[in-house]
Amino acid sequence: MTSSIALYFPMLVLFLFTLLVGLRLFIMRVRAVRRGNVRLSYFRNFTAGTQTDGCATAQRAFNNLLEVPPLFYVICVVLMVLRQGDHLYEALAWVFVALRVIQSAIHLTYNHVLHRAAVFILSMAVLAAMWVRLGLTLLTFPA
Repeated sequence: MTSSIALYFPMLVLFLFTLLVGLRLFIMRVRAVRRGNVRLSYFRNFTAGTQTDGCATAQRAFNNLLEVPPLFYVICVVLMVLRQGDHLYEALAWVFVALRVIQSAIHLTYNHVLHRAAVFILSMAVLAAMWVRLGLTLLTFPA
């Protein structure tokens, strides 16, 4: 599929992955409360005590999927609306999604900050390339 609609599928995968990470976080929190490691009242406003390191890391990984990826969703939708999607945008979209999954996997497993940062920087470069390419295209876009 070479149409702009092909950009929907990397967005769907990233969305589903975000749901999966959110579900993992929820399960970790429930377990922490059941084990007595975190008081349920902590989750009322996140100030009455502390959560476990594992829950805090999972929370940050989930938050990371809600911070930069909206810029990815926006450009994909813009490309779809303008019918500007092509094989290069599709490839860049899949690379961005793969890098975000890798970054989350690093965060949720061995959590090496430099490895995570390197993947983050690569994902930002891919996203920037998509935005710059679209900007250059729009310079010549018929009014």
